[in-house]
Amino acid sequence: MGLFRLITCLVIFLFAGIATPSAQANTPDNPLKVRVQLKWFHQYQFAGFYAALEQGYFRRAGLDVELIEGHPEVDLARTVVDGGAEFGVGNSSLLIDFNQGLPVVAVAAIFQHSPFVILARVDPKIRTVKDLEGRTLMGESHSAELTAYLKKAGVDLAKVRQVIHSGSVKSLAANGPERVDATTAYISTEPVEASQYGIPYQIFNPRELNIDLYGDTLFTSQRFAREHPQAVAAMRDALAEGWRYAYRHQAEIIDLILEKYHPRMDRMTLTLEAQSLYNLFLADIVDIGYMSRTRWQEIARIFAETGLLPASYTLDGFLFTPDAPMPGWAYQALAWAALVLLFGGLLIAYIVSLNRRLRLSLAQLEAANAGLAELSTTDALTGLFNRRHFDAALDRELARATRHTQAIALLMIDVDEFKKYNDALGHPAGDACLRRIADILRDNAQRASEFAARIGGEEFAIVAGGLTPDEAFALAERIRREVADAGIVHPSRDDGRVSISIGVNCAPPDRVPLTARELIAGADAALYRAKREGRNRSILHIAE
Repeated sequence: MGLFRLITCLVIFLFAGIATPSAQANTPDNPLKVRVQLKWFHQYQFAGFYAALEQGYFRRAGLDVELIEGHPEVDLARTVVDGGAEFGVGNSSLLIDFNQGLPVVAVAAIFQHSPFVILARVDPKIRTVKDLEGRTLMGESHSAELTAYLKKAGVDLAKVRQVIHSGSVKSLAANGPERVDATTAYISTEPVEASQYGIPYQIFNPRELNIDLYGDTLFTSQRFAREHPQAVAAMRDALAEGWRYAYRHQAEIIDLILEKYHPRMDRMTLTLEAQSLYNLFLADIVDIGYMSRTRWQEIARIFAETGLLPASYTLDGFLFTPDAPMPGWAYQALAWAALVLLFGGLLIAYIVSLNRRLRLSLAQLEAANAGLAELSTTDALTGLFNRRHFDAALDRELARATRHTQAIALLMIDVDEFKKYNDALGHPAGDACLRRIADILRDNAQRASEFAARIGGEEFAIVAGGLTPDEAFALAERIRREVADAGIVHPSRDDGRVSISIGVNCAPPDRVPLTARELIAGADAALYRAKREGRNRSILHIAE
């Protein structure tokens, strides 16, 4: 009888907890007012916010959201830390702000690739980014990643005249003292605007030096994240839902921007911006907002290497990791568990009679779990492994190569001029093209120590253990020829066919172990060389 009373009291206590929700919980009827400081003027770059507001995603998440338009000189981190807004849209330079003592917290990486580039006017004396020495560069306040790019390229920043961004690419064409030679820019907007104004331009892209950082990043202050962890998680999830809606309804969201937010762009420019942003998300590979601590560590290494971060930098406390309270369903589960214990003795006979069906259900559950595990590591479009699996599996293959003193090769593969293919034939044709190339890669990576993965929009990789440099290069050439021989029509290429470029990095047994970063960097360098030398070729880099 004592046990019965104990369990009964426990059940009453648990259900009482369920029936008394926290007074601080935010609901659609009692939303939490939050402000978001945008980093630039209203444009498609923030379409996810507009969609989440219009479709009521923020309100259903218990948030009353106000958007604050940005401008070139806005200090995003300081605005949020000082209470001018609860959230901001920054970029990878937030890590520098954090290590300088500003208590910011990165919540979600909206763009997996940074759209930051340097746009320079066409000038016979400006052929490389180093030629910006002695020239005028117009920059915005949150473009530290471009500073890292300039330093890594060997540019003496003391010889570059840096001026505040005017907010318009027209400064590249202006006469008189306001004219500049180059400007920080988003690859999704300023090149389009320059073309519309008839301004000849050239682009210097940090990815040429393997600087590939996160783009727009939702962040908040440590204080707000500590006091409202559920609201931060709700903002992150509602924004991701808003972006998914925006990309299913681009024309509708462009209409909304023109009607309610009065952007500085016309409909055509917004449409081109939306299309350019598509490949920055990798939404068919990772969830919108996905962040990796390993990727942030690589970003920190680049900043430290170029003197923008001290060698003693830290990520501790920088990434949002909500310690959410136990939800109501968990209390319900505990309550029902207590009831099961109470009446367990009465149910024993019935449970025995259902034992066979229970074993069958467990088998089905295991099969379902196995299917879910496969989906979590598989790219939905091509059926190859995805970026998450690639990152984890590469580390395992490197460890295996180290244990067995075996060589390991990495092939980085990029579809040549794929954006032109998409622009000419549309995304459905582009998807079909990627699936055809994926089939060729899969057929050529069949050994136990090999696997192929899709790691970006049109970027693939193959990891192959136990191959000599000559064998790895031969594998790359076989794949390249098979793609060319597949005869996939490319209306924008001279030869009329889709081709690929491949960078191969092979670490012989006496040079293992390399880190994953070193192996990728070598393959990337070889890939960029293949692109520079005319595309549709393989280049071999042997790790030293």
